[in-house]
Amino acid sequence: MSTDRVKGAWSSIQNLQDPMGAYARMYRAKVVAQTGDADEVGVRPDDTSLPDMARVPLRHGIPGAHVQVALGSYVLVGWDDGRPDKAFAALWNSDAHAIKVSFAADVLNLGGQSAGHPVPQGDLQKAAIEGFADAVSRYALAIGPTADPPPPGSPVGVNTAALVAAVTALKAGAYLSENVRTT
Repeated sequence: MSTDRVKGAWSSIQNLQDPMGAYARMYRAKVVAQTGDADEVGVRPDDTSLPDMARVPLRHGIPGAHVQVALGSYVLVGWDDGRPDKAFAALWNSDAHAIKVSFAADVLNLGGQSAGHPVPQGDLQKAAIEGFADAVSRYALAIGPTADPPPPGSPVGVNTAALVAAVTALKAGAYLSENVRTT
């Protein structure tokens, strides 16, 4: 008798004793879809005795975490209290790739508990940069163009064209990260 037939027979005997036994463990599954809110996934279990599952809630182990993950990543699928209608997905493999991570938290310290430099607020940061850029632009235009570099012995000049270009780029957001956002 082959090993697979023995395993199959043993599994059948166990299921006769406890038909819900399959829902008392976790199974490796590939993520094949994800909802737009990043709270649920569609999975294809590696164990072919289990069907594909849609809208399986994600559990990250961090309250308020939402993760959009690359399709093809692997998770473990389990069931609350062994109930077939209470599936969940958790425990990402280390090779899973997060596309976007969001946290709903009162305080988020990046770099450790003692992180001392706050990330500027989005709209407040933009308003401050635009106000600064406008003031520098007005100053540069008021003093007019000077030679770059200034002639020897003359007061230090300002290359207003370069300054206005830098301020324009600053206002356009060229120096701001699109990957770090706060609310």
